[in-house]
Amino acid sequence: AVKAWWQKIINIAHQRKALSSLIHLVGWEIWKEKNARVFRNKTAPVAVIVSLIKDEASLWAIAGAKYLSNVMSRE
Repeated sequence: AVKAWWQKIINIAHQRKALSSLIHLVGWEIWKEKNARVFRNKTAPVAVIVSLIKDEASLWAIAGAKYLSNVMSRE
C-alpha cells in the first residue's frame, strides 16, 4: 500500500525530488529532537518542531534545493 501511494505521488520528476528532500528534512529534524530528548532531557512542542522544519526547508531552498522551494507554502 505504501509503495503504491509513493509511486502515485512521485509521477513527475520535480515532485519526486521535492518529496525526497522533504522526507529527508523531516527525518533529520525528528532525529535531532529524539537526540535532544534522550541525551539532554529536553523536549520541544510539536508546533516548535513544525516551525523548525519550515525554517530549515527555507534554508535548504536558499542553498539550492530548487524543487523543494516549488512545493513549499508561501506563508
